[in-house]
Amino acid sequence: MTNADHILRLSGISKSFGEKVALKHVDLDVRRGEVHVICGENGAGKSTLMNILAGIHQPTAGTIILNGREVVISDPIEASRLGIGMVHQHFALVPSMSVSENVFLGRNLRKWGVFADKAAMVARTRELIARYNFRLDPEATVGTLSVGQRQRVEILKALAFNAELLILDEPTAVLTPPEVDELIGVIAGLREMGRTILFITHKLREVKAVSDRVTVIRHGESVATHETGSVSEADIARDMVGRNVFLVGRGNEQARRPFGPTVLKLSNVSMTDSAGRLLLKTISLEVRAGEILGIAGVDGNGQTELSEAIAGLREIQAGFIELGGRTITEASVPERQSAGMGFVPEDRLDRGLSKTMSVAENLAVSNYRRAGLKRGGYVDQDRLEAFAAEKIREYDIRGAVPESPVSTLSGGNMQKVVIARELYRDPDLLVVCQPTRGVDVGASEFIYARIMAAADRGRAVLLISSELSEIFALSDRIGVMYSGQLLRIIERKDADEVIVGALMNGSLEAAA
Repeated sequence: MTNADHILRLSGISKSFGEKVALKHVDLDVRRGEVHVICGENGAGKSTLMNILAGIHQPTAGTIILNGREVVISDPIEASRLGIGMVHQHFALVPSMSVSENVFLGRNLRKWGVFADKAAMVARTRELIARYNFRLDPEATVGTLSVGQRQRVEILKALAFNAELLILDEPTAVLTPPEVDELIGVIAGLREMGRTILFITHKLREVKAVSDRVTVIRHGESVATHETGSVSEADIARDMVGRNVFLVGRGNEQARRPFGPTVLKLSNVSMTDSAGRLLLKTISLEVRAGEILGIAGVDGNGQTELSEAIAGLREIQAGFIELGGRTITEASVPERQSAGMGFVPEDRLDRGLSKTMSVAENLAVSNYRRAGLKRGGYVDQDRLEAFAAEKIREYDIRGAVPESPVSTLSGGNMQKVVIARELYRDPDLLVVCQPTRGVDVGASEFIYARIMAAADRGRAVLLISSELSEIFALSDRIGVMYSGQLLRIIERKDADEVIVGALMNGSLEAAA
């Protein structure tokens, strides 16, 4: 294959931030017009590598050859000039502005070289939307768009300035399953138009669904590049982690084991928002000791409100909630914790952690007494650091030491902090939402094992996840929510993806 067939070659790329080595040695070649996935565990160096290509970081060593010549990508403006566009995991859009204004933000088209030409920007954006079939209104306010639509606006921002090489950094991290499928379609369309896509992910299903080739990075080094069709998900997982990975589920033996008494009971629970709109409609369910009840559904159908009502973060307007036979409908969050509830929220940063506190302090919240971290009414710093260090090792919380601000961790490692804290308490009821969102395959294996172990110890688990594979792997029974209603609860042995998928789309026939 000639150099002309490659749009990008990287050789010996390394990057250090002071004493911290983010990248040791990365080689990469990207063929023109392909979808090339870069995958690896959290902290492997994927985003650092892409930020080098986007001009945000400069490599410590190594060479970048773009379109056959060596380049120095000094800043994001130079990256754009060279035809590289990057869509970051966290969008950089102004919600109060229109789609077209965001597409040309900071690079307005001008009338007479002075005034922003809004009509020209709308026309140009409309032309781009039609070309790429993005189904957007160029004059719509970005704040009114869905997450998937906002992502398309970010992609348009890059395409508007002739990006030949488009980098998508963890693009599905904030998308619902239908939006993921739509994005895969968008990528296929861009590939057909001759664009080259670098797609960053740690989700194995997406690797197989979207890419022509895949390069695996482990501990800051490129360890393998494969034609995607020639490798299995298990092969890729082994490259990512450095060992065989087994994402095992509950198995049929769980169906034969009798469950204990009811731990959590909801009776006709309803919730409205401040405008009177119904968010939850007469939800009734029970979770028994030793059971995992999985709740499936497309994001936005009441799962978040349900979990936060149970945890005490939102008030309900009707119905009752019981924990261990005790009514907790009006109990505070600390009272629910004392009664035996653990909670892993969907939004780990907003609901699960204090950004201003250290890793050790976040791990210790609600665990000071159980872990014996206080002496004479004061926190024993030595014990606190030892406790945190043990959890960091046990849960492989990468990039962390006890005194690290939790905000410096990657999303997946933040998730490990929350799960480590809640599982240490060994609660009678564990409400866990999106447990592996943003978490790599090795950590997912660990988290699955811990959730199943809690159930095996006789704890009740309410699992809420938008990942159907996760629901099917872990659940003893599966409930499906749609538009604030719990349509049906099915025994795992009687459930399949056709039935559950129909329920997720609101099928009344499947709910009967």
